[in-house]
Amino acid sequence: MASFEAPRLHVIGAGLAGSALATQMAQDGVCVTLYDANEPFASRWTRGMKTAPEDHKVAEPEIFYDPNGLVHAFFAQWPEIPAKLVRPAHAVLGLKHPKRGPAIINLDRGIAPALIKRRPTAFARIFTAVNLWFSRYAAEDRRVKPRNNISDLTETQQSRVATYHQDALATLAEVLFSMPAHNCSAALLGRALLPGIGDLRRHITNHAFAAIDPIILNDIALPILRDHFVTTGGKIVDGMTLGNIDSTGFNATNLLFGDTQIEIRPQDAIVLALHPRPLCDAVPDIGMPPAPAHRRAFVFEAKKNFAEPCCVLTGDDLVRAIYCNRRHIQVSINSSLTLPIDSTADQFAATIWQRTVELCAQHLNLDLTSRTKITKNSLCPVFSYVDCEAPFPELSPGVAALRHRLRPPWRNLFLCGDSFPADYPPGPAAVIASVLEVRTKLHDFFKTKRDTRRITDLNQTAINAAATRRASDTKTL
Repeated sequence: MASFEAPRLHVIGAGLAGSALATQMAQDGVCVTLYDANEPFASRWTRGMKTAPEDHKVAEPEIFYDPNGLVHAFFAQWPEIPAKLVRPAHAVLGLKHPKRGPAIINLDRGIAPALIKRRPTAFARIFTAVNLWFSRYAAEDRRVKPRNNISDLTETQQSRVATYHQDALATLAEVLFSMPAHNCSAALLGRALLPGIGDLRRHITNHAFAAIDPIILNDIALPILRDHFVTTGGKIVDGMTLGNIDSTGFNATNLLFGDTQIEIRPQDAIVLALHPRPLCDAVPDIGMPPAPAHRRAFVFEAKKNFAEPCCVLTGDDLVRAIYCNRRHIQVSINSSLTLPIDSTADQFAATIWQRTVELCAQHLNLDLTSRTKITKNSLCPVFSYVDCEAPFPELSPGVAALRHRLRPPWRNLFLCGDSFPADYPPGPAAVIASVLEVRTKLHDFFKTKRDTRRITDLNQTAINAAATRRASDTKTL
């Protein structure tokens, strides 16, 4: 156990990022206190969302881009957590163009290899590879080109229609970042697709997409992390909303939670595992203005389980993505689609369901009618309509690609969760990557402090010894 004088770590925000980091640091022997305004050890994007027309909650599945299997490797540290928490997800990208057949691209082995492989000639493949790679170095404020709705194109516009490659980037921007393509940084998408030039030739052995089970995460995985955290001496303080942080010129010195003030010693460290909005409120100089991202989805019930999760990322006028996971089908609505104010979810669900059946039959060779049950006097299966804020808020133009460059204003303050490495799009993989990165920084910080304190103690000992010798010499004389 660490001593009373040992440095202490204060983690603010007990979602997946804060909980995972606090648990690992506590297991490393650090004194950790975890603060949260709500329920600690609960995933913020799978804990449930209010839906309409009924006021109940639906836990959405999270299908994310993780070619290196980072999330699975993280949870595999604890044998009590079921391996099926994170499973491979088979992903297909379907695109269409006027006067041309649909492009169906298999993304199981990675996005960039799939986009390159489908080009018909060697020259076209090289051209696409170079474009993808150089997009990593695009201007930070350059946006992904938005897709035009095919029904709105005029004869003069058809000559300027984007290629399948450009449409693929726009569709992936919407799905990976939960935001309209025209708000997505081309540089951020390029870095997520191609972390390095070696990935142009690398054959990814794992599935590039994975699905995380929200029920197992909330009911099994996170409670197990909590038990490990408490067992190793971690302290949980809930009902604490961060108001402000006091500081000297170089260090944060006090945490203010309403009327409660927590003193921070020079050897202590603070981690903010908060979303952009509360983060900007606590640290105004952080320079990361958020904007709410809206998520709309229909969740249809299925009567038969899907053996493996599968998803369709489609450039469609109505549907932007379809996730088939466990016993339901989640359909994300195209962000450019405007729903009439006077229409209800019931009136729109039948249209969405019909389009979903067509897309799954075309791209996945999957017959949804045999897996679902439509009740009498209904045109679609039982459904829930999710209309809420997305788990990862949008950022203003140019800022999304700069998240990994954010630097907190004090030496003992660290950001975790929403400040993640450059090569990860927002999602569970980015959260775990951020946890691993911050863990390394914290150990370097505590090591430096210990070395500094040891040197100070040695210096003080030498000073005391010299003073004793002088006093002895003076007495002798």
